Amino acid sequence: MAHGARSGRRRARRMRSRPAALLAAVFVALLFVGLSAAVPSMRQSLGIGSAAPSADRGGWTEWDPQACPDYYRVVGEAEVDLELEPGEVRYEGLDELGRTGRVAALVTPEMAEAGSEREREDISDVHPSGWGHNEEVAIQMPDGSTYHGYLFNRSHLLAKSLGGDDADYNLVTGTRTQNVGDNRGQDGGMAYTEGLARDWLRSHPDGTLYYSAAPVYEGSELVPRSVIVDVRSSDGELDLEVEVFNAALGYDIDYATGSFSAAGE
Repeated sequence: MAHGARSGRRRARRMRSRPAALLAAVFVALLFVGLSAAVPSMRQSLGIGSAAPSADRGGWTEWDPQACPDYYRVVGEAEVDLELEPGEVRYEGLDELGRTGRVAALVTPEMAEAGSEREREDISDVHPSGWGHNEEVAIQMPDGSTYHGYLFNRSHLLAKSLGGDDADYNLVTGTRTQNVGDNRGQDGGMAYTEGLARDWLRSHPDGTLYYSAAPVYEGSELVPRSVIVDVRSSDGELDLEVEVFNAALGYDIDYATGSFSAAGE
């Protein structure tokens, strides 16, 4: 009888331990899935790149010239994931491939005024990743005019007029249209959010403006497919996340090297 009682108790303990072991296994599996999902999001939030084309925040989408003729699309509200002091700028710098990373700043009116008034530094010797294949082209603009000039610009992530530096850690290889949109009113491309930011700062001398620009690369490509810009004013009047497309109508770009050709060639 004593032996049978001990065996019964051992079986009972084993039966009680099975649910606990099962719950532990489920917890570990869920933790692994959560971490796996979080890693791409973390990489994208830093502007390191996306594993595949995506419409998700932090990724990039294919440019549709019909839907986005001015080379940008509004994604939604800004994602503010950094605490910055007024006037502070954080440059992520260059990665192991020489690619420029994200820039984030809490821009003040004084900072923007100083940036606008200072003379632009000579950046002709700065070669952002993918630079070196530049040629003069003709790009048809949304209003029917044609831009004649070089396809690529050294495009600022944080504009000089918002206090950004003229340096390699703030410049990417961007098409003329990525940089200034239609090349006339400068209300497209990166100039869209830059113009909104400048206007707000001029009319709010006591305010601050969060501004983040993250180039998004595909794999080991050297030229960003898009730049994700987040801008939020201290009063909430401006609150946008915008994808700026690094493209040009009529041209196919090899983002791995920066070379390009006329579409269809």
